[in-house]
Amino acid sequence: MTMKTRVLTVALATVMLTIGVLGCSNTNNQVSESDKINKETKKLNIVNGKIEPTATFTTIRMDNPVVKFRDGESISDNTFTRWVENKLGVKIKTLWTGGATDGSFTTKMKLMLSSGEKMPDIVNIGDPNNFNLLMDSGKFMDVGDVFEKYASPAYKAAVAEKEDAWLPFIRDGKKMAIPSADEDFGQAQSVLWIRQDWLDKLNLKAPTTIGELETVMDAFVYQDPNGNGIKDTFALDFAMKERLSGAAIGDASWIFGLFGAVPERWYPGEDGKLQYGSTQPGVKQGLAKLNEWKSKGYIASDIALHDTNTIVQAVTSDKVGIVAAPAFFMGYPGSLLQASHPNALYVPYPLPVGVDGQNMRTNLNLVGATLINKDISDEALQAFFHYINSMYEGSESGDPFYFRGYQEGYDYIVKDGKIVTEEKEIPGGKIDTSVYVFITSGVSPKRNKELFDKIANREELTDEDRALMISTGTNAGITPIQRSVYDAYLVSKKQASANVKQYYMGPTTSTMSSRNELLQKMQMEAFTKIIYGEAAVNTFDQFVEKWKSMGGDTITSEVNEWYDSVK
Repeated sequence: MTMKTRVLTVALATVMLTIGVLGCSNTNNQVSESDKINKETKKLNIVNGKIEPTATFTTIRMDNPVVKFRDGESISDNTFTRWVENKLGVKIKTLWTGGATDGSFTTKMKLMLSSGEKMPDIVNIGDPNNFNLLMDSGKFMDVGDVFEKYASPAYKAAVAEKEDAWLPFIRDGKKMAIPSADEDFGQAQSVLWIRQDWLDKLNLKAPTTIGELETVMDAFVYQDPNGNGIKDTFALDFAMKERLSGAAIGDASWIFGLFGAVPERWYPGEDGKLQYGSTQPGVKQGLAKLNEWKSKGYIASDIALHDTNTIVQAVTSDKVGIVAAPAFFMGYPGSLLQASHPNALYVPYPLPVGVDGQNMRTNLNLVGATLINKDISDEALQAFFHYINSMYEGSESGDPFYFRGYQEGYDYIVKDGKIVTEEKEIPGGKIDTSVYVFITSGVSPKRNKELFDKIANREELTDEDRALMISTGTNAGITPIQRSVYDAYLVSKKQASANVKQYYMGPTTSTMSSRNELLQKMQMEAFTKIIYGEAAVNTFDQFVEKWKSMGGDTITSEVNEWYDSVK
């Protein structure tokens, strides 16, 4: 899928998949999954890669508002699902779909868990906040043995390429979900997008230090960069309505990273133990700097209310000069800005250097997992693995046309013996079928990264490269907006050392369950007052002490107990 769609899909899933109800665990008088799969099982009849007769597994899927369909098609029934059935003999039966933005997927999932309704055979989700709810529901199996038995070497190798892939899904030594092999390799990491046309108009260079950044911000506010004769611009926008780290557009973590801390992340301190970033001294310095910037008018007066949607509105209305965002930014919302302001242009730049040469930012790794119903039939289980194994083996086969059956006439056409991908050449318009794909396109992280590097560095592409591009929804940067994705990727790659990943990938601890919401609310209230000048910067120290005494110290102990067990 395209970078814009991939990251927006993850963002929507993260925002909307808030599942609040646990299913009841019922483990009495049950045969273990290990015993079930180790018994003699009847293998399905596979002829030339196709199961005969067709085998079915069930699932549920999220409707994505950015996905475009041909007339009569849907996420449940489309050219891809028909290709899977005709080519592989596997029917992917979608029990229901739910919206990502209207909350209907979340509502339906809650009802399934609470009512005791039979869960689908396979559930694939992309929100780490909800893995625990599903894994602890008692409705899904330990997947370790079935993965070893049924996963192909290509599938296993793809999962193995992702560092610490299994850690978030291990409970009491059991592997409760198969991790996604997708890897963003920097595409989802924020870089600074700066209005290049504003820089050029004001004879400024992109900032490389805090001082240079403040010079640019001052000009973006007080020198009428949009040329309308009105003081209606602000220099920097970021999201802090609910939290400070990890917004799909407008991540604020890099601001604190200039002072050596990243809020709302667990990462090792000097003693090697995990510490909570929001309580570190660098955050205090960052808050003081944000208070200064707000008093100077560099950021919006109502910044505490800003979220991704607010930032998109500011960008498209020609009001803001600097935003931290991933590689898709010029595609969305940048393209909406250019529709009304054709000469407007954001260009990706590295983060400026902060105090003592520091710069840090949240590492937004894509996380996903596949859960398997403990009551799945052996036929459905084998059908699922035949499907996903075939996807990986197909992309590793070297056959550039393996996926041609479901893509031709949608992603491309063949004209005069050549693949043509231009929109105007495809009858009915171009459709990105990568968004139809269930779980994976089958391209390993290593192969995907190699392809992305070749495109970014403008290297010559092979026919196999071009075929993989089509199957993953990747383009070669034909237009300036498409090219900006690769420019941002190269910037992000050069500053990879600034990434601070989330080191705690274990289950929600008991104290987290009862205290996290309160502690997060307390944090945002304290930080907002400092930024707005309603409280002295030194009240940060009071916040830290209160955070520790109200459960933070206990959570820190629980987090480090898990970390010691896995590191």
